Amino acid sequence: MIILYILLALLGVVALLLLAACINTLRIKNKTPLGSALPVNEELAMKYAKDLGRMLQCETVNDPGADPAKTSAEFAGMRRVLAELFPLSHQTLHTVEGLGDALLMRWQGKDPKRGAIVLMAHSDVVPATGEWKYPPFSGEVAEGCVWGRGAVDTKGSLCAIFEAVETLLAEGFTPPCDVYISSSNNEETMGDGAPKALAWLQEQGVSIDVVSDEGGAILQAPLPGLTGSFAMLGIVEKGFANLRFTAKSTGGHASMPPKGSPIVRLAAFVNRVEKKSPFKKEISKPVRDMFRELAPYMRFGMRLVLGNIWLFGPLLKVVLPKVSAQAGAMLQTTCAFTMASGSEAANVMPETASVTANLRFIMHQPGAESIAVIKALAAEYGLETEVLYSHDCSPYVDIASSKYQYMMDCVKKAFPDVGVAPYIMLGGTDARHFAHVCPCTVRFAPLKMNKQQLGSMHGLDENVDIDALAGGVGFYLTVLRDYV
Repeated sequence: MIILYILLALLGVVALLLLAACINTLRIKNKTPLGSALPVNEELAMKYAKDLGRMLQCETVNDPGADPAKTSAEFAGMRRVLAELFPLSHQTLHTVEGLGDALLMRWQGKDPKRGAIVLMAHSDVVPATGEWKYPPFSGEVAEGCVWGRGAVDTKGSLCAIFEAVETLLAEGFTPPCDVYISSSNNEETMGDGAPKALAWLQEQGVSIDVVSDEGGAILQAPLPGLTGSFAMLGIVEKGFANLRFTAKSTGGHASMPPKGSPIVRLAAFVNRVEKKSPFKKEISKPVRDMFRELAPYMRFGMRLVLGNIWLFGPLLKVVLPKVSAQAGAMLQTTCAFTMASGSEAANVMPETASVTANLRFIMHQPGAESIAVIKALAAEYGLETEVLYSHDCSPYVDIASSKYQYMMDCVKKAFPDVGVAPYIMLGGTDARHFAHVCPCTVRFAPLKMNKQQLGSMHGLDENVDIDALAGGVGFYLTVLRDYV
């Protein structure tokens, strides 16, 4: 009888919790359907597309193995193209010298003592290999799109920035504060272009109120249960490290293999990390904020779950990694094994073998802690750990701040047909260098992308819709015109 009472009491508690969750869900106002997209001036959109096409013809591939003089010549050619395409910008804005192939331009505002706006988009691109529908450096305008390496990552955004500035200069507009256009030449190789630009700004005593760089974009249904497109604004960037794990032995002939050879130990370690991650899963504040903003666009069932993390959080920590790798990466530090080395002969046991892994630190388990966790696990398999490179997570953007709210409002004005939500930036950007000096460093490329276009970054057939490029220009126009 006592057990029955306990069971009934537990059922009662569960029923009360579900009732509370349902009541809370009903309070979440449904925001569907979304508004209508702004009309596109087709003539201007085609002009933007052709300009971007010219930019994409510049083969600004930053390959560490290439001839530095040849690479620098390509960036010089890119700067000449920009000067030809955007003459008013180059006549009016001051171009900072001494930064190598990194570009930094200052547009003096009405009150230079105010905090500045920095609009960022890097100029370098990754190599283009494989068979493309259109040649990767042709800048072809076809099928309603602009095709070429860098169309999305990130010459499309850079083109949109310059188009907006050029338009406003033609109107006689002067911004209320200084505006800087920053375009690094080596973001893809984690180079010194952006740090050089930041160092110059700090040497000049420039304070920065808003930074806008690549990161999120306008994506179709970024999470299951959503319909329509959503602007995902990156408010924090995961940390980054490359680690090498090495196993050693006395070597020997493969005809007499010993137990626990280097490759066997490495394989066991890799399998252990793959099967049971040593890192903590947590639904952190940025993820909670993202769920809170996206829940109103979902049907009742998903609204119930995402709108009540206090109840369904443990379930989500199990389910989300099974839904997608991207969703799982927002919950914990990730470890991807990317390189391996061993013996140089098939019949020789290696004296030394190694695997290299790329870690992306989560904010609740940052660099030092994540490295210590996996180093301790590696030691259990007799492995040595070497940190080849590491930088930690960036600071959070306060989404309640007036500057972030302004950027969010600009997205809504420029794209009334999309929802808006913050999210964790899983990759790396130049913005991380600025995040420590600017509390509102937002990672968002204002381009609408389908799944193919999103996947084309660093892949085949990179392209952006002509209308999407026009929308990006509209976003930067809004940011600059409405800033007070």
